[in-house]
Formats: sequence, structure tokens, C-alpha cells
Amino acid sequence: MEPFNDSFNAFNQTKTLTPATWQVAFLISTLSIGLPANAFIIWLTGWRLQRRGLSVFILSLATSDFLFLCLTILQVQETIMGDTWVLGTFMCRTRHYFFDLSYHCSLFLLAALSVDRCLMVLLPLWYRCHRPPRLSTYICLGAWLLAALFSIKGFIFPSVNWTTDGVYACIMNRGIYEWPLRLLEVLLEGLFPFIIMVTTHAATLTRTFRRRTRPPTQFYRIVAATLSAYVLLNLPFQITQLLFLAFFNAALIPFMVYFGYLINLGCSINPLIYIFFGSNVCKGCSSSFATALTEEPGKSTRDTPTESFSA
Repeated sequence: MEPFNDSFNAFNQTKTLTPATWQVAFLISTLSIGLPANAFIIWLTGWRLQRRGLSVFILSLATSDFLFLCLTILQVQETIMGDTWVLGTFMCRTRHYFFDLSYHCSLFLLAALSVDRCLMVLLPLWYRCHRPPRLSTYICLGAWLLAALFSIKGFIFPSVNWTTDGVYACIMNRGIYEWPLRLLEVLLEGLFPFIIMVTTHAATLTRTFRRRTRPPTQFYRIVAATLSAYVLLNLPFQITQLLFLAFFNAALIPFMVYFGYLINLGCSINPLIYIFFGSNVCKGCSSSFATALTEEPGKSTRDTPTESFSA
């Protein structure tokens, strides 16, 4: 992912810089909601519950979202100062690297979690009896490692340059590699997780219909919340990037800027999805949330997939 301010700097080369009051207010609002919410999820799944099964996925997702929002503090500072970067080249590259790391890891984990929940429904006997106990931990570690490797480009190309607006800006200057790298980002960030999530959710819903064990109203809400959040808050930025690659039209840059803010919003509302759609905690039954998150394959019941699916 190319951070928001890179596109904003390009946009400002063709348009006079205007006060960013609403941008700052929006970012601060997402921080006010997202940081404490993700911190609560990290505390709950990391210290209060046993780290196994679904809780490992939720812990990793909340950690990646928390890291992304922490870096948003630098984005707020940069926006307030008119996109002026004052922390030097090393911090510029570090910011880009961890932005990419947290964003990529979050998407990879969402795809992996969808596959895990799908297997729990399609292969219940294997999931309960033969699934390795630490498989969730290994998958999460693999997602972080893959994201770390894919994010190395975020530490290579960024630099602090003097722009035509008369400011020092932290920008990603990838030169001749811009088109292939951006295309790779669109495929891995946008299309790949979306295809995985749609395919696994469709397979899971189909199996749930055939089993007819109970009315899957709760399950429908979880699926709808997961897909809706991803489609509304992540895909618009990726689709705009794809259109920009296809037509190379500068008129699309403002849309990339504004859709980039939706990603910050997604990191803030993800904890609400984990809590209010993945369990019955919203009804005052916090023990069911703990039970769902610490679910062991060997202790699953026939109807467990309906209640413990979460993304």
C-alpha cells in the first residue's frame, strides 16, 4: 500500500494547498476510537484469554490495526504541517515500511481467517480431531513474515525531497518500478484477499444451508459485516489504483486520497466487528466471547461454526 500522503503530495502539485481541517478531524476521530478499541482486544486476547484457535487470529489482526493507527499519528502531524516532513529520511522510510507491514498483514490475516473458518465448516471431523493445535499460530507468523518481506520496498524507495510547493515531503519515488510495483500491490492487496474471502464465505454459507442445523441468522450477520467492511473500506482504494494504472489519469488522484482515509476507518471499526458480530458480548454475555475466542478444535460442537465465525 502506498500511504495516503504520497498521493496527496502528487495531488498538491496541480492544486493549491488548502487547509486540511476535515482531514485532521477525521484522522483524530479514527485514532480516538481505534486505538483504545484495538488495545482492549489485544489485552483481552493476549493476556486474559488463552492464546489458541480464533483468539490468535484476532490478536494478530488487532495488533496490525493498532500499529497502523499508531503510524497515523505521524500522518496527522504531517497533514497539520502542510505535508512537511521534519523527521528525516530514516524515519520516512521506517514510516513507509511499517505502514505497508501493518496493512498487508491485516489483509493476509483476513484471508487466512476466512480459510480457517471455512475448513471448520467443510471439514469438521478433521478440524476437531486432526488439526494441529498450533496451526493458527504458525499461520499468523507466516502472514507477518510474508508481509514483512513484501514491505521491504517500503524501506528502499522513500526519500525526503523538496517539492514544488516549497516543503520537504516524505514521498515514495519508485521511478521505473512504479507501474509493476503498484500493479503487484493491487493484485495482492485488493483482488487476492477479496477472491479468497468471497470464495470461502460462499462455500461456508452453502454448507450451512445444506446442514440445516439451526437458523444461521448470526452467521449471516458475521459474513455480511466482514464482506461489507472489506468491500466498502478497502476495495475502493484498490480499484482506483487499478484505474489509475490503466488510464494514468491525474483526475483519479483525489479519489485515491479520499479513499485512503477509508482504510484508517476500517482499522478503527474492525474491533467492533470482532466483538459485536463475532460473539454475544453485545448482549452482555462476555463469557461467550471468551469461549469463542479460545475455542479448541477438539472441543467444537456440531453447530460451533455458526457462532464462532469471525473476521
